Amino acid sequence: MRHRTCILLIFTRLKLLIIKETALAQLIGDYGRYSPSFEKKMIEENREDGYWIEAFQAENRGAIELVAYGLNKGEINLYQNPNKTTEPGEPTLIENLDSPVAMDQADITGNGYNDIIICFRYGKTMLDCDPDGGKIVWLENPGQNVDKKLWTKHYVGRSTAMHRLKVGHFTQIERWEILGLPIVSQPFDLLSPVPVLLFRQPDSIFNATEWPFEIINQHFFHLIHDATILKGDQLDNVLIASREGISWLYFNQTLKQWMIESIGKGEQAEKQQTVYYGSGCIDVGQVGSNPLSYIATAEPFHGNTVAVYVKNTNNTLKQSEWKRYVLDVYGQPNEQGEGPIHHVVSADFDKDGDDEFLVALRGPFPNQGVYLYKPIDHSRGLFSKWKVSNDSAARIAVADYDNDGFLDFATISYAVPGYYVSENPSINIFYNRFVEEKPQITNEIQVMKQNNELIFKVSRPSKVLQYQALPFMTIHGITFSLEVLPPHSSRQVDSRIYIKVLWGNIMWTDSSIKSNQFVNHSRTFLCQPRTVCSLEIHSDSDRITAGSEGALLFIHKLRVDMNNIAPVDDIKKVTLENSLPEYCPEETRQVAFQFIRYDQYDSAEQFKDVEFYNLKGFDIKFADNNERLCYVQLWAAGLGVNAGVHNHAKASFCEIHVCIINGSGKGGMHYLNNSKEVYDPLTTPDSAFEKLPLPIFYEHGALWDIDSQNKPVLRSDGTVVYPWHKWQAGTNGSLNQSFDIWTVFEFNAQLLASPSCSHSLLNSYIVLFCSYFVSFLFIN
Repeated sequence: MRHRTCILLIFTRLKLLIIKETALAQLIGDYGRYSPSFEKKMIEENREDGYWIEAFQAENRGAIELVAYGLNKGEINLYQNPNKTTEPGEPTLIENLDSPVAMDQADITGNGYNDIIICFRYGKTMLDCDPDGGKIVWLENPGQNVDKKLWTKHYVGRSTAMHRLKVGHFTQIERWEILGLPIVSQPFDLLSPVPVLLFRQPDSIFNATEWPFEIINQHFFHLIHDATILKGDQLDNVLIASREGISWLYFNQTLKQWMIESIGKGEQAEKQQTVYYGSGCIDVGQVGSNPLSYIATAEPFHGNTVAVYVKNTNNTLKQSEWKRYVLDVYGQPNEQGEGPIHHVVSADFDKDGDDEFLVALRGPFPNQGVYLYKPIDHSRGLFSKWKVSNDSAARIAVADYDNDGFLDFATISYAVPGYYVSENPSINIFYNRFVEEKPQITNEIQVMKQNNELIFKVSRPSKVLQYQALPFMTIHGITFSLEVLPPHSSRQVDSRIYIKVLWGNIMWTDSSIKSNQFVNHSRTFLCQPRTVCSLEIHSDSDRITAGSEGALLFIHKLRVDMNNIAPVDDIKKVTLENSLPEYCPEETRQVAFQFIRYDQYDSAEQFKDVEFYNLKGFDIKFADNNERLCYVQLWAAGLGVNAGVHNHAKASFCEIHVCIINGSGKGGMHYLNNSKEVYDPLTTPDSAFEKLPLPIFYEHGALWDIDSQNKPVLRSDGTVVYPWHKWQAGTNGSLNQSFDIWTVFEFNAQLLASPSCSHSLLNSYIVLFCSYFVSFLFIN
């Protein structure tokens, strides 16, 4: 018992050490030392409703506070900045309105105090809307008495189902104008177009019974859900998210007329599942000096899809072509055809000059909370994401609430009967806790061009200080990237990611197989000899962790809209793209990838006119001494193709095959069982070969001979002892053609035989053993 207690104490400390190292790894994060961190402070809980929240300065130089409300109870409340108090106090009631929806703010009176412009009398839902509602009022800020009495209402105008409004200067700069955007035109009608109205400030704001208005357009827009203002040279422009997608609405001063230009059509794929399509939420992101670098959207109305639009030039919206990239899809539409996303907002949270954007998910779990997306290479639609809140979020209000120079954000839970009501609706502020001094970022992975191929120089994972990912090629919707993880650091994984380890090891825990038992996994660059194993990851935490030597990974990432990998019946149909980011040398980004039929390389009769292709190639070397780790190339073979029997008599590498597409489902490695067996192409039957089929995203273990220390056996000339083997494509009588496509990793045999490699493997096994042992102790 005493020994067990001692061992338990040791392993408890070991477990705490592992936890601390993991916490440090989380701090280092997924993007160098970049780790978004926000400190939550609850402002109010157990609300009866929740819909709108907005940062608000009652006076231009005053503290930033919050205005929040829901449609059900209709209390428009002002919440004092909690940074000035130890505990949140009672909110101040500004006004009580029937089903308030959207608000904006401006100093209508010109006295230095911001007023609130708000629409109300919406109705129960957009279908069951109030035909006499959609009223707009401005609430007069009482100034010094802001917390002592209700604010005075001043009527502006109305239009049924008024859903969003924006205050600005759209046609002139002398007086305020209010742009009114209804969501529908009448009850129980989702098909008719909606009017877009412009209300102009009257001569006397206090005596006017109504603001003069005009209908800008009443034929183009349907289901307007959101809008954002763009600052033009003089006048304000508006981007609108509606069934039409993303539209740019602006007043042409030369022509003296309103113009509508389409940016993108939004989400169209869900038309068969739901009545909603187009776009639902929108904001604009700046990267560097370009204020119009990308448009972040959630699509369609109450959608499930996060997408960005990137323009092909650095000019204004005019004459720009925009390309849409889908970043994520959160769940499937519910029975009403709705998804969980309700708001997006962009801002520079880390003060690096580039805007990130936040996405608000109302729920239910797991599609609930707030995600932060950071542009890595926005021109190619490459963003990293982190979950920064688990609370239901209807909308997000961004401001520097604690006055520390970093932007924070606040959320209100979504609680609207008829749509969705979250559990325990609340208001929360999330204070930005980014590390203020970011370290200098060095490229741990560098790429160059040589003989029309790419050479990657990588730092040794055991010595790197920051995570780095470098996407370089996309084939058939699958993006390949190299990634390096520092020791004990981690990265996120999901069902679209398949990982081939090139160096070091990764670990994760999975309890999905047995509901009450955790299974610890470890993966190195080799699985068991002459077996196959999947590159898929099932992690309870949606993360993997590198071991003490770090890890170099070859990532396969499926496009977000890919449910499966389409078969290929013609090699010309395989799409190949160079995916290197903009910061890479221009000559590397211009390298074009192409499958070349193998008989152009080898004139042997067996390959003449055979549907057998090769794509060269990628060389991966360590940067410190230019030592080759592996050479990577792709192959493709049609049904029944024999890719050539060989035993590497003149090669000093150890090769691993990873299947990308298995055309027949039967293709894979065939090999003679013993390296001493003689192969004769005329007399050796196919039945003499052992068969090792490789399903999609599976790799195989060593086929070469290994010694008692698991090192490759070398011939006297340094070549690797191999049995005769080949890739053999399967057959399928119901198909005319269907290609196998696979990647070959040709590892440096001398490197695999080195003591450092063996040491890395030993460390992996020790960590894995400790994990199992600690689990055993704590379970028992």
